[in-house]
Amino acid sequence: MIATAKQKPSPFSAVLLWKFSRFARNQEESIFYKSMLRKNGVEVVSVSEPMVEGPFGTLIERIIEWSDEYYSIRLSGEVKRGMTEKVERGGAVTIPSFGYSIENKKYIVNPDTAPIVRKIFSDYLNGIGSMKIARKLNALKIKTSRGNLWENRTVDYILQNPVYIGKIRWNPKRRTQLNYNDPDIMIVEGQHEPIIDEETFNKVQELIAENKKKHLSYTHSKINEEYMLHGLVKCSNCGASLAMAVKGSSLQCVKYIHGKCDISHSISIRKINAMVIIAIEQAFKTEIFNLSVKDVSKSSDNEIDINNLIEKEKQKLRRIKEAFEDGVYTLSEYKESKQIIETQISNLESRQIKPQNSEKELRRKLIEKNKNVIQQLRSPNLSEYEKNDILRSFVDKIVFNRTTSSIDIFFYI
Repeated sequence: MIATAKQKPSPFSAVLLWKFSRFARNQEESIFYKSMLRKNGVEVVSVSEPMVEGPFGTLIERIIEWSDEYYSIRLSGEVKRGMTEKVERGGAVTIPSFGYSIENKKYIVNPDTAPIVRKIFSDYLNGIGSMKIARKLNALKIKTSRGNLWENRTVDYILQNPVYIGKIRWNPKRRTQLNYNDPDIMIVEGQHEPIIDEETFNKVQELIAENKKKHLSYTHSKINEEYMLHGLVKCSNCGASLAMAVKGSSLQCVKYIHGKCDISHSISIRKINAMVIIAIEQAFKTEIFNLSVKDVSKSSDNEIDINNLIEKEKQKLRRIKEAFEDGVYTLSEYKESKQIIETQISNLESRQIKPQNSEKELRRKLIEKNKNVIQQLRSPNLSEYEKNDILRSFVDKIVFNRTTSSIDIFFYI
């Protein structure tokens, strides 16, 4: 709405509200956006709180906004206090976790999803990791309670949630996120039936702690290492990036790591580096490769998004046509406005950059510009970061297909 109001001219002159408190979360936001709107001739009007004109009316409006903000802050505090008191009694204050439903404001075991929770705990105790469990659930077309695909962290959340042993976990001060060691967390006995027995739950917590110790050294020392193809390689199955795997010697699809992609794209960094260098060398020899034009002239016209401006003018055309059809514009007014806008579109189109070189010439230009790149990529004197920077100057993306053990490189100029 704000973006539309900023158009010249604005297509409307007022924003109607039931109360000023519905316009923004706080007075600071309200003043900022109202000022922005009024500079473009758009007023903000409260239907139930009519204001007199002049500085006195503005003062009253500010007092109302301040009062609304103060009320909102107090209400938020009261709601949080009420929820905390309910948690202390073991009551339900959030949407039910996977495996439960809610009836009469109380969690009840869901006969359809509770067995899945038990299976998750059982699989983990039997040595199946969170990622494999997530992938298994996705393969069975089972969705999370929010209707999403499963990830390893979703499974981890279930495995560490005391709700399944009949308890309620609640943080009265902040969002817990994944910090289950937050000292402000409350864990109290709930009013609901447990799905998992405490012995099983505790065994799982011990196993999680053991697994964390095993992987701790890898996750902190290896994962941030730089490599030549950083951010360039994509999964052919889901399109996600391939990132360095935990052990640091191979790449793997990010979504596969989290259990959201069902095809592994693991490949050693050494192997895919060699494949990319050979593929670039072959592409430059044959002059056959995928090419898109990104680099444009640095003229002042190109500092403006001309395509965006043209689209805005076309939107104006559509609006004046609708206005004419609704009887707002006469035929002569419509024709006059249409002619002005079409002239503006024509002027903008004439300023667009037109490709001056043939595709063949562009390919040769790219090859000539990067004639020493193979030597640079094979050089032991350049860092992985420097090689990555070189590749990013002319490679848009590299799609790796694990099934065929092949890559497609998309170049740009």
